[in-house]
Amino acid sequence: MYTRDHFSLPLPAMREFVQAKSFGVLATYHAGEVFTSPLPIDLRSTDEGKLFVAGHVARANDMAAAFGTGAPATITVLGPDTYVPAEWFGTRSRIPTWLYCAVEISGRFELSDGAQTRADVELLIDRLQKRAVEGSTWTLDEIPANLSEGYLKNIVGFRLRDLRLKSCFRLNQRKGGMDTLAAALRADGDSAVRELAQLVLEPPTANGGCPVS
Repeated sequence: MYTRDHFSLPLPAMREFVQAKSFGVLATYHAGEVFTSPLPIDLRSTDEGKLFVAGHVARANDMAAAFGTGAPATITVLGPDTYVPAEWFGTRSRIPTWLYCAVEISGRFELSDGAQTRADVELLIDRLQKRAVEGSTWTLDEIPANLSEGYLKNIVGFRLRDLRLKSCFRLNQRKGGMDTLAAALRADGDSAVRELAQLVLEPPTANGGCPVS
């Protein structure tokens, strides 16, 4: 992913963004083909502080054949985005542009066995349940055993190791017209576009290179 220093987030902010979204598009190259798959992802760290991603796809997904090969893979996590017409800058002499937020995670595949896949699924569900439903205690154990076991048999888990993270939060940094742009964004009917209003006024980006985990 192409980025610039002033579009890049520090590593803690990238990690927070990915964990908040918990969803991205996984891409890899295997046996002469490019495979992509949108899927939930869980960015976590080992006891030693090394970041990794845990995830899974349907066993019928041809991408699963790449998991045991150590193939390289990339996950793209997208945030809010919008086209920006010249008028939103309060002038007709600006070039229209596109604002967007993205974090890219690259690494190598490691195949998960059945026990690890189940543990990773349970950890992901537990985190997302508690975020979605206050005080939730729901677990896979509440599903009849034959259904949960059937579900787990039909998925293949992976972990992405040796991660490299990049980010590009293109928010009109180092250009004028921020107040006018923010007002236009707030007036939009799309909540994702309105989310960008505060981001252009206070970009979460930092100077410096893209950190490596």
